[in-house]
Amino acid sequence: MRDTRRAWIWFLSWAAVGAGGVTALLTVLTVGPYVAVLTLVAAVLLGRVPRSHGGLPGLVAGAGVLPLVVAWLNRSGPGNVCSGNACTEEWSPWPWLAAGVVLLAVGTAIWARRGANSRTGPRPW
Repeated sequence: MRDTRRAWIWFLSWAAVGAGGVTALLTVLTVGPYVAVLTLVAAVLLGRVPRSHGGLPGLVAGAGVLPLVVAWLNRSGPGNVCSGNACTEEWSPWPWLAAGVVLLAVGTAIWARRGANSRTGPRPW
């Protein structure tokens, strides 16, 4: 039980690093550099803990979080969407949704396939 909980914590920690990396990349002209520094610090700290390496597939799963957020924000699109006094141009949410779901599913499947959620815990790299 305890090993399973730790495996989940490592997976989610690496997923946060993956989400931070994608956020830094897609917002490079605004807050991206600040997010990149925080993400890099988190990656270095996690990388120094050998037990956390079983959660590395979380990087891929975490990379799918921001595309899912973009898909949600554009759920009324594509095209002009008016609400109140403002009209905005929204993108199609479907490519963002597909990218987010694929990344999240692939990262989670790799992690599960490696046995990170089994009774014996994650297999060593």
